[in-house]
Amino acid sequence: MEVTYYIDILFIINFFMDFSLLCLLRMILKLKGSWLRLAAGSAAGAVFAVVFQSIWLRMIFIGRGNSILLFFLWFGAVLGISSMMLLFAFSFQGVQEFLKAEAGLLFGAALVAGLLEAGMTATGFTFSYLLLPLVCLIAGMLWKMVDKSAWSQSFYYQVTLFYQGKQVETKGFLDTGNHLEDPLSNKPVHIVDRNLLEILCPKVEKVRMIPYRTIEGGGMMMPAVFLDRIEAVQEKRRIVYEQPLVAASPRKLQIKGGCGILLHE
Repeated sequence: MEVTYYIDILFIINFFMDFSLLCLLRMILKLKGSWLRLAAGSAAGAVFAVVFQSIWLRMIFIGRGNSILLFFLWFGAVLGISSMMLLFAFSFQGVQEFLKAEAGLLFGAALVAGLLEAGMTATGFTFSYLLLPLVCLIAGMLWKMVDKSAWSQSFYYQVTLFYQGKQVETKGFLDTGNHLEDPLSNKPVHIVDRNLLEILCPKVEKVRMIPYRTIEGGGMMMPAVFLDRIEAVQEKRRIVYEQPLVAASPRKLQIKGGCGILLHE
């Protein structure tokens, strides 16, 4: 039986498949690797995949080796080629990060193989490979949406404010853009919804006025008081602010999620 083996076509197909998978892996796992390194990893993976595939086909058609030997040969080649691709493409900070990337690459390769097989059944050989960049683009867009949502959720905390034996609970947002400080003590200022602060401490002996500027550029003052403590909890993370300076918001806080306090970073 005669088999025609188009090395150039197989190399191009493998290169673009590997490059797409490495790009998705870099985006999802936040790995460090330049475009040049991604291309180098993809090229190395494509070269060795073509070489292995030629050896594999020869062994199958010649009939050398039993099924168990062929399986271990295939499994070793998959692990070796994928590991080499990752080492070419990324800089890893530890073994755990490398193993996570290895698992992600193998899972992505299995998923792409299934999609290509389904595409060949539905549209034919040529169109199934043309659909691969579109699938990767859609997957990347969906991941960015999910990742952005998860990133924004990571700044929300369950907050408890303590003052003279009283306490109130609310949701808080860790505002990385909040750089408000007391000009006298240089102490960071947290901004609390005015109504919430009035419930916690309706009467205070000392009030400090904190100057701030509006978006329009005008200057205003916010009354602020020292609380006993603020505790902010998010799953296993816990932040405690001792003797925090808290300013009453000029108007009701309009924050997504119904937060009652803007925490200073």
